Amino acid sequence: MPSRFTTCRGAFVLTLLVALGLGGCTTPPESASVASPSTYAVMQVFKPRGAVQCGDRGVAPEAMQAELERAGARVASARCASDGRMYPAVCGGATGEINLFEINAADAERARSLGFAPLADLRGEAEPVPCR
Repeated sequence: MPSRFTTCRGAFVLTLLVALGLGGCTTPPESASVASPSTYAVMQVFKPRGAVQCGDRGVAPEAMQAELERAGARVASARCASDGRMYPAVCGGATGEINLFEINAADAERARSLGFAPLADLRGEAEPVPCR
């Protein structure tokens, strides 16, 4: 006749096996199906903000990101940057501020049709700057 210890131990092992087996039946969270930059090749594109000295700050990166997304482009990141060139200090003159985006490389033509250019086409060297 089995001892009480053996019976309890067997019940524990059986319960543990059932719990582990049912754990594999769960579905992944909803966010697991969202594409992340690691699931596709990204490229950097930019577009001048249109800011002028002593005047308009130009278009915010959020507005340009929305423009890209409306066109069907997948945007991984957005930030403000400088085109790395020097400009004379004069009211109404250019500032060299650009908006820089990482997008799915497959969406390059969509971005180009909206006036965005590959970062490789920039004549200066882009430098991230705080958005103002």
